[in-house]
Amino acid sequence: MDWSKTKSIFIIVFLVLDIFLMSLFINKVSESNPETLSQATFEEKLKADKIKYPKTLSQDPTEEKYIQAKSKKFKDEDISILKDQDVTVINESTIHSTLDEPVPLDKDFSPDDLNDFMENQVIDGDKYSFWAYNTEEQTITYYQTYRGRQLFNNTNGKIVLTVNNDNKIVSYKQSMLEDLNEFGEDKSIIPSFVALQGLYTNQKISPDSVVHKPKLGYWTFLSEESQVLAPTWHFVVESGDKEEDLFINAVEGQIVEVTKPEKETLE
Repeated sequence: MDWSKTKSIFIIVFLVLDIFLMSLFINKVSESNPETLSQATFEEKLKADKIKYPKTLSQDPTEEKYIQAKSKKFKDEDISILKDQDVTVINESTIHSTLDEPVPLDKDFSPDDLNDFMENQVIDGDKYSFWAYNTEEQTITYYQTYRGRQLFNNTNGKIVLTVNNDNKIVSYKQSMLEDLNEFGEDKSIIPSFVALQGLYTNQKISPDSVVHKPKLGYWTFLSEESQVLAPTWHFVVESGDKEEDLFINAVEGQIVEVTKPEKETLE
């Protein structure tokens, strides 16, 4: 027997065996760690579940800051500019207005139809953006914005228009935040694609759903005398004949659990 050849064969066999065992170990670790889920694997899972989503979702992290603000206390000089309406200040931070002449809405409603009303008949109405028209409750809701980004579900920066049975706006309530500004250090923002993966991994998106393009805004992170608001992703997920608003903290990556009263406020 050629001992030299036999020795070489044993070395090669053991080397191949080591490589095989190492590959099994790596695959096992990858399967047990959700953070190692590759983009390709995630996309395959979405495809298998027949989940449609925007192909333009960002995969590159950016940086943003937290913002802070405080509730505005309305004074007589604030409401004196409002014409052709009967205005009452409620608890300093909310006003209620009844219009002298109701504002008619088109049968095919579009938020653009109210641009003139918001700019000319509401205090700083151009600092708010449309959220929803609840036809059952006959209300149209706007939330305040900061640099074009909406302050989601913020009762202290909100306008609710009341629509009567003749499809006309007859009154509204308004609250407002002031002294909005950034503070602290820049924070790394998770990309929208990673945020979608977080929602999917936590079973917030069911099969056969349609995920619409997300928007970056702010959600109240801390509320005392002043508010601290964190950058937050907002996803609209359509499943069957229902739509659901999902929110995920864009800094911490945590899903914002919306309580039932908050859901009613959002609707």
